[in-house]
Amino acid sequence: MRACSWGDVQAHPIVAHDPDLVEMDLAYVLYTSGSTGTPKGVMHSHRSALAFARVAADTYGFTGDDRMSNHAPLHFDLSTMDYFSSALAGATTVIIPDAHTRLPASYATLIETERLTVLYAVPLALTHLLLHGALEKRDLSSVRWVLFGGEPFPTHHLRALMAALPGARFSNVYGPTEVNGVTSWIVPPLAAGEDAPIPIGQPYANVETRIVDAADQAVADGEPGELLVRTPTMMRGYWGRPDLDARALWSRPVFGHLSDTYHRTGDLVRRRADGMLEFHGRKDRQVKARGYRIELDEVEVVMGAHASVESAAAFAVPDEDGSVHVEGAVTVRAGHTLTLAALREHLAAALPRYAIPEPLELLDAMPRTSTGKIDRRALARRRETAPRHKDST
Repeated sequence: MRACSWGDVQAHPIVAHDPDLVEMDLAYVLYTSGSTGTPKGVMHSHRSALAFARVAADTYGFTGDDRMSNHAPLHFDLSTMDYFSSALAGATTVIIPDAHTRLPASYATLIETERLTVLYAVPLALTHLLLHGALEKRDLSSVRWVLFGGEPFPTHHLRALMAALPGARFSNVYGPTEVNGVTSWIVPPLAAGEDAPIPIGQPYANVETRIVDAADQAVADGEPGELLVRTPTMMRGYWGRPDLDARALWSRPVFGHLSDTYHRTGDLVRRRADGMLEFHGRKDRQVKARGYRIELDEVEVVMGAHASVESAAAFAVPDEDGSVHVEGAVTVRAGHTLTLAALREHLAAALPRYAIPEPLELLDAMPRTSTGKIDRRALARRRETAPRHKDST
């Protein structure tokens, strides 16, 4: 293969041609993180990309004066807002080099130097910025909006970051890769000691949602169920996997031969009395251990609520009896100490005994996928080969 210089590109004759494209044609393929399974290629059209760019730009009021951060790789769906919404609004996108993401103090310096106005990141990156970014030494007054999504944000860390950036709004943004964005919630001031998980908010203006039970019947408000989504931001399907399309899409007859098609998110949610949606975990993150049904995401939320915990993971490991064993791991905040005995006491105050992970581990760092999410499959594989024994306190 011969290298091609910019001179070669500029010397190439310009030939007018008809691209023969329409808005429903394939624009790009994004891959899911693979944190709970094999990565899947998600096919998005020009229409779905533009629909999300428009609703995000309108919701957050992006303008040509905004300077948006981007440290999500191009195969991660967070990058679609960073590039497409900003382009639509005429904003500037500042690419955050990997080295800055890994060194939070350097990231904070970059925010100050570039006068970034919108930050969009996974909670882990923002938690590291809070804990290791020396924010008190920087002028970050340019930041007007902080958006986060991809995984739950421990409430005590979120409250501390809001205090460190008092001039910014904070929004919890939810949406699987298959549908780009679904809901958003502007976080109000959080009272001290208010550590309950925050809601994922209300649907964007171009999103219709349904919450259904195992028989695909609508549940009553206040009851948990699987979230189904209908929106122009939805994917065309999975790359080379029609079998997955059949499981991920659900159609509701409207009249005659016409029907509406929804994406099955696989996420369990509950609609509160005020209309806000609460996230209650993944359908495929519910396990049955020793006869008890356990929501691993709910266990993780309780683990992460401890004031000394930086990040937490709960995962299932097959055992010798053909069942599964729920285990857990946490990392500890810098400058804090935590014993496993203290962590168990914290868990026992909020969880039934059968849901408390055993063993528990204190790790120096969590394994991560390429999109920055905790790699629970790597943790489970690591533990499958480890000897079974009680951990120390």
